[in-house]
Amino acid sequence: MNTALLLQITGNACVGLAALVLFFPLQRRFRDFARQYPSDNRWATPVLGALIPLWLLLLVALLCMTASGGFDGLRLGGPLLYAFAVGASGALATVNFVFIALYIRPGFTPRGIYTPGIFLTPCATGLLVVLSLYQKHAPGLPVAWLWWPWVIFAASSLALGAGFVGHRLFRTGFGVRELVGRILTARNTTPEHLAKIATLDPRSDFFELLGYASPYRRRALREAATARMRAHPEFVQALAANLSSSHSDRGLEFLFGSALAPDEQAPLALPARTALERFIRDIPAPNYITRARQKQLLRFGRKSFPVIMGRFSGTDVDFSQVMPAFEQALRPDDSRR
Repeated sequence: MNTALLLQITGNACVGLAALVLFFPLQRRFRDFARQYPSDNRWATPVLGALIPLWLLLLVALLCMTASGGFDGLRLGGPLLYAFAVGASGALATVNFVFIALYIRPGFTPRGIYTPGIFLTPCATGLLVVLSLYQKHAPGLPVAWLWWPWVIFAASSLALGAGFVGHRLFRTGFGVRELVGRILTARNTTPEHLAKIATLDPRSDFFELLGYASPYRRRALREAATARMRAHPEFVQALAANLSSSHSDRGLEFLFGSALAPDEQAPLALPARTALERFIRDIPAPNYITRARQKQLLRFGRKSFPVIMGRFSGTDVDFSQVMPAFEQALRPDDSRR
């Protein structure tokens, strides 16, 4: 097998695998977290766990493209071309992460404006690799329409990233090392978190354990955190206290993702209804909420509220008014109800 064919097969295979990562685990993760409107950064590690493999695959594809002469138009030396490919992939991965962060926590801006950036950045990179690798076999295949915009955008992202890192190094050098360390260890955080969970006291750290028991965490973390919480001698009372507080989001997430023992249902039913009613009361008025966020909240409530209420179907607490109140809060003028 000649070198050109090997580069073509390797590059195309990496692009194909990257597409699978983008449209399955990565898309599922950031959309799942977006439905929750998280107020912290617990989404970052799961998202990076898929984003890093995606861009490592695209990096290998770009290196194959570089070796086949795809960047020869830049008129740089061989080592500089490979350095550009590595730097560009890192810069574009950072841009991709920023778009995902803005999508998950958009504020009052519509999420739709960030969606193109999430998908176009890796898709354009993969398409550029495929077109470049096939150009020698099909000389008439047009590439310039994508090649120049991609190179300009990648170079701009690389320059901005280098400027940011230089600024951080100048101001606080340790901050960059910490940031890079967090990114590099994102794929290996489960053992660290498991070790952290083992040190948490279910009495004093119950709220933190609830965060690890979220259904949007990895299964190993959820199971370890749940077992640790249930070691609390007053587990039911602690969970009821959280559900009755103004910070009950984590308690509701726990109820959505975890089944309850029969003897736990009755004492938690009323606090659960209280938490759901508070969630509904806290929904902003229609003139203070974007259409996109309204749709996201509707999807979240319609998916999770029935599951949570179903945990208490055998109790005497009446949940019948929860869903109508939820729909009324988000669609007060809907005449179809």
